[in-house]
Amino acid sequence: MTDEKAKGLALDDFFAAARNDLPEPSGAFLARVLNDSEAVQAGFAAPAAPTPRMGLFARFADLVGGWPALGGMVTATLAGAWIGFVGVDRIDALSGVYFASAETLGTVNLLPDGDLLALAAE
Repeated sequence: MTDEKAKGLALDDFFAAARNDLPEPSGAFLARVLNDSEAVQAGFAAPAAPTPRMGLFARFADLVGGWPALGGMVTATLAGAWIGFVGVDRIDALSGVYFASAETLGTVNLLPDGDLLALAAE
């Protein structure tokens, strides 16, 4: 244990000597650093190129997430228009092949009349 402390004390002497003997940079080196920093700062001061003005549709596309998001919105819109145009009865005929059910989509009552008054009472 004492050997470890002795090694630590020897290192402390070396570190103290290194802290006391700090080298100073030469004047020529400091001048080169200063010239380089001024050249870099001059590059930052250059004006940025003007950005092209975007149209209304391009701004809307960027707002909603770009072309992939617009593609999804167009697909959902066309599917909704198709379902609205075809009607519920025809869709039920298509889905009846996959799902055997006694009720059709046109006859399902999602909110019966008696439940409407119960909902209003709450």
